[in-house]
Amino acid sequence: MRRSSMIYLITILLVLSAAVIFSGLQGENDIVRYQQHEREPGESDLGPCTVCGGTSGLCTHLPLLSIDTGGQKIPGNPVRDEEGVTIYYETSAGGAEEIRVSVDIRDKEGSWHHLTDEPDETLTALFRIRGNSSRGFSKKSYRLQLIDADNSEQDDPQSLLGMPEGSEWALHGPFLDKTLIRNYMWMNLSAQVMGYAPNVRFCEVTIDGQYQGLYVLMETIAVSPQRVNLTEYEEGNPVFSYLVRLEPNYKALKQIDNFTFYTMRMEPGTGIELLYPGTSRQTAAVKQYVQSDFSFIERYLYSRDMSRNPDSCWDYLDLDSFVDYYILQEFLAVSDSFSASTYFYKDVRGKLHVGPVWDYNNALNNFFHDLPETGYFLAQKGWFTQLMKSPRFVDRVIERYHSLRKGVLSEQYIEEYTSDVITWLGSAIDRNYEVWGYSFDSSLLSPYERRSPSSPNADETETIEALNPHSFEEAVEWMLDYAQKRGRWMDEYIHTLRQYCHSSRNAGDIKD
Repeated sequence: MRRSSMIYLITILLVLSAAVIFSGLQGENDIVRYQQHEREPGESDLGPCTVCGGTSGLCTHLPLLSIDTGGQKIPGNPVRDEEGVTIYYETSAGGAEEIRVSVDIRDKEGSWHHLTDEPDETLTALFRIRGNSSRGFSKKSYRLQLIDADNSEQDDPQSLLGMPEGSEWALHGPFLDKTLIRNYMWMNLSAQVMGYAPNVRFCEVTIDGQYQGLYVLMETIAVSPQRVNLTEYEEGNPVFSYLVRLEPNYKALKQIDNFTFYTMRMEPGTGIELLYPGTSRQTAAVKQYVQSDFSFIERYLYSRDMSRNPDSCWDYLDLDSFVDYYILQEFLAVSDSFSASTYFYKDVRGKLHVGPVWDYNNALNNFFHDLPETGYFLAQKGWFTQLMKSPRFVDRVIERYHSLRKGVLSEQYIEEYTSDVITWLGSAIDRNYEVWGYSFDSSLLSPYERRSPSSPNADETETIEALNPHSFEEAVEWMLDYAQKRGRWMDEYIHTLRQYCHSSRNAGDIKD
């Protein structure tokens, strides 16, 4: 090859590399992310249904999931005491925490779907109500664990609605989120920022022939090549990869006794659960390794070494994951971060990562109480109290935030994305609210399924009626208005995060 040709080729490669890097900085690298509303036909694309003419029963362009319980009681409903504290969850008539069900899926490409159509596939699953606060909603969310039809003890990983195969799935039923789209939208956008977030698909659901409305089928967070890709655990190996979750109402069987737990630096009632390796492999030695390794990192965050050199924590933590996670959670005002549904994973080959993200039902001021558009919610919460002392972290957050605001977090991108999803959903929104439309009347809702004033002495603008949207259109308008105001405030004040890493603020932490 002539020297001039070689120089030309190198130049082209450098330009292409720069383009890829720039795309990543903008948060627009969605090459491998399948986004349902962009790839699957909408109602206008399909044209009138030639089977029913739109006049006979359920006719939808969305995938249709029909769940047959055989008349069994679905376990998982919360039972509360007089003060509203959950004391236990209901079981099936036989005392089981899950029931065996049959699931018919109708998802023929480019077609309308009806209950009278022959199912494209029929699966067997264990089934129960899932969630924390969402268990109190009238419209339930569910866990599906796919099993072998002949052996309930054997998982049966399957690809559902075009998503990579897995055995555990979540059926999220938007109820508090009157826009219906927060989890779908922000899982997809988070993947554009962080590289992976659980895949999601809209569908409509019936249970025992009764229409339940619009749902989002979601991958759960689990270790697999398609989800959280970690080096596989080998029996007896003293050093291995792991996945943990910070959660309220944690299961003691899975809990690790980590540093911030036994020093009471975690929020009361929360704990760290070990998710991988799974419970069948959680010997005393396995749990001891994870809690020692995880606690070492936590101890370091609160150590004198960290105070003397705040940037040294990145020897143990993956900087990019914490930067992107913080920006997303702060921009979206996710009140659950470091209180619930907060995941961490560490591959035996690398550093501790935070994520993947989970549960955007409360994002953008859809929490049970009204949140201001101003101020930082997470800068002094959980580990971020310590991480904010790192100039390297703060500088990267500011730089990355400004970059994302030119792309995936820009006002135009968010507004157009919202509009595109709503247009694609079409009449499925109306069908959902034919069943759940009463939820726009807050007087018909329990305190566990509506937004309420933040205190008994709240002013007149914080009445229950004023805090809850009265229509789908109003719910969408409120979400976009909050996103706009939140973003504009952060645009102006993101640089003030530097106060947390300034030497004058942290000098007192260093003691000989």
